[in-house]
Amino acid sequence: MNKEELFDYYQYLVPDGKWQRLGTTFQTENAKYFYDAGTTNVFECNDQEFLVLENILAHSGLFSLDETGLPEAELLDALENIKELTEKYKICQATAYQKFQTQEMDFSQNSLIQQVIFELTEQCNLRCKYCIYGEENERFRNFSGRNMSWEIAKKGLDYVFAHSGDEISVTFYGGEPLLQFPLMKQCMDYTIEKVGKEKKIEFGFTTNLTLVTREMAEYFASLDFCAITGSLDGPEDIHDAYRVTQNKMGSFKKAMEGLKLLIDCMGQERASNIISINAVMTPPYTVEKAEYINQFFRSIPWLPKNMTIRSTYVERPKKKGDGVHQTNMKGTIQQDDPVEYWKLVKICKKEEKDIGFNTDNTNLTKIHNRMISEVPIPFLRQNGCCNPGNRRLYITTEGKFHVCERIGESPAIGDVDHGLDADAIKKYYIDEYAQASLPDCCNCWAAQLCSLCFASFYNKNGIDIQEKRRLCAIQRQLIKYNLIAYHQIMETNPEYINQYCNKN
Repeated sequence: MNKEELFDYYQYLVPDGKWQRLGTTFQTENAKYFYDAGTTNVFECNDQEFLVLENILAHSGLFSLDETGLPEAELLDALENIKELTEKYKICQATAYQKFQTQEMDFSQNSLIQQVIFELTEQCNLRCKYCIYGEENERFRNFSGRNMSWEIAKKGLDYVFAHSGDEISVTFYGGEPLLQFPLMKQCMDYTIEKVGKEKKIEFGFTTNLTLVTREMAEYFASLDFCAITGSLDGPEDIHDAYRVTQNKMGSFKKAMEGLKLLIDCMGQERASNIISINAVMTPPYTVEKAEYINQFFRSIPWLPKNMTIRSTYVERPKKKGDGVHQTNMKGTIQQDDPVEYWKLVKICKKEEKDIGFNTDNTNLTKIHNRMISEVPIPFLRQNGCCNPGNRRLYITTEGKFHVCERIGESPAIGDVDHGLDADAIKKYYIDEYAQASLPDCCNCWAAQLCSLCFASFYNKNGIDIQEKRRLCAIQRQLIKYNLIAYHQIMETNPEYINQYCNKN
């Protein structure tokens, strides 16, 4: 084919000119690739093919190809090669989606709840500087004196018992849930009494560890299963820089005492399976800081060797610069996320055992287990959003139902007296979400891999589409980083992917 014929062929592929939805190019340290959005297949490219695809996708069409600087013979050869791939593997033909698949799903009272989260209190004994409930954070409530009553908790439990299957996870949230330990214990005892012979029960909660007593630790140890996530950011100077009391005193020593008490009562082996640690990474995000925190966790003599220690970032910073990925990204993993790059380098060098806190393989797993099709996938799920009221249910101190504990102020989806409100779910989380999001999602190359959920961009009035669009740009870059990381590991240490990312 000559140049005009090839151009006509490509214009026929994308008659609406929305080239940006077709896919994206990315490169590891060893190779160049093209991710096809329609089939989610990934293809290795030579330099010319990569340059042509990069220009077509970045400039929304073929007329920028002269800017590649390629001689015409090489340009036409690259276009011919890509044309062969489109015909053989059906790439560059991503669907312009008209609706989300979840719009046809049932959100009735018959939903089976797998996890219920009780907001036991809006109080906390700490005032962590990055807390989402601080006064400067508009998207979330502030701390208050409100506590959940037993009457509300009991109604919530009874509702969940009637709308769950053979397994149920009952978890507790705050504030600091241990401020309401008597109510927590009452809920646990009631659950065991009422459905302990009918359902498999798992309990869980997140705590700042500072209020743990021997009585509490022994009670949790007596339960068949109680998953405890303790907040510990690292060594004393790191931890106490942000995790302070209302009097601005550090909480490290009390947190360490609480953690050790839990481990002593559980025993090393059981503690390694039940207790986990969440270490919040705070600015500055540097390799040196990651190494420092890493060595701290490796140096605690009484910490079980196999205990899960997650590193997470500050979520929804209260002011510019407090979080990661909040401003314009520079374009490389090393520049934008040095801690993740540090982990990636260790994994690629097969030194992952040197990482004292666990790497989060969720993003790698999402890439590894994505649905790959021989033809463009004809449907689009509602990004990373859950089905409200179906899998998990969050119950506030006042007895209102919300989608989850991470979402902050948002339209309620029911309450303990009336159950789920199917009309509210459909209005706010299905119809309005689709109406606002589809014009963007249908032309986004990252739509099939997107992890954005309600929690990131909902407020008391519903979806905040401007905030969503801001996060969409960040999400696309992060997905590209995930593609790079996954393929770089596959090139250098595929055993890691096979061990940690395969479907069960």
